[in-house]
Amino acid sequence: MKTFETLLLEKNNDVLTVWLKREEKGNSINMVMIKELIELTEYLRVESEINFVIFTNEGRFFSTGYDLNELYDISQGEKEVSKQFKLMQILGQEMIQKLENIEQVTIAALSGSAYGGGVAIAMAADFRLISNDSLLNLPETNIGMFLSWGCTPRLVKAVGATKAKELIMLCEDVTAEESLRLGLVNRIVSKEKMEDEVNRIVKTIRSKGQLSIRMTKKLANATVAGNIGDMNITEPELAEKMVLSGETKEMIMSFLERKKEKGNSLVE
Repeated sequence: MKTFETLLLEKNNDVLTVWLKREEKGNSINMVMIKELIELTEYLRVESEINFVIFTNEGRFFSTGYDLNELYDISQGEKEVSKQFKLMQILGQEMIQKLENIEQVTIAALSGSAYGGGVAIAMAADFRLISNDSLLNLPETNIGMFLSWGCTPRLVKAVGATKAKELIMLCEDVTAEESLRLGLVNRIVSKEKMEDEVNRIVKTIRSKGQLSIRMTKKLANATVAGNIGDMNITEPELAEKMVLSGETKEMIMSFLERKKEKGNSLVE
């Protein structure tokens, strides 16, 4: 079994469970995790005996989003940081595209809240389950950024332009019930029953024609993917310019200072 620094893989018959393993950091995403998730998709491409991939977590958070402490080293100048932002955008886009197009059926089982990039990873899955006490949140504009990694058009297609703008601009918590109503998740499940529900879905899909399941995934993904390519070309350049403006640095530093004052809590 392949091993990673930020992911823990557990195989049971034709099911691979992928645990996000940065619990001490709220499963926050860093460049290592992005690269390892990309590597995971390449590993799965040749693992024909795996038919289902489950992304999940232990603890309070599925993911608190991107690790800002790692991204923004105040000892570096804007030009160097802007290059890092641009690279992060390019790799983030690649990660989401590859997660979305994994051949296997994918399930995001959120036994904890998801923020920013954590929501993006969950949205790349075929099925999304959320525990009843978990929240979703898109906090990017709180730190002077826009929703990136090609996720703004995906969100628009999922909930409509009006609601997408509300979620991104207001950065308000979205409850499990509201997430279900908006179509951001498929089902609400208690943490105690999450594994049982995942197993039930796997068992149901396993009883179907597997070629028809695979073709259904490809057809559905092809239907909703239009025009995202154009956005992906310009998004890294836009992110780089955001950092060079100085606004992003100011807002990130303010966020990190407030976080420090609150005892280094993972989210505000």
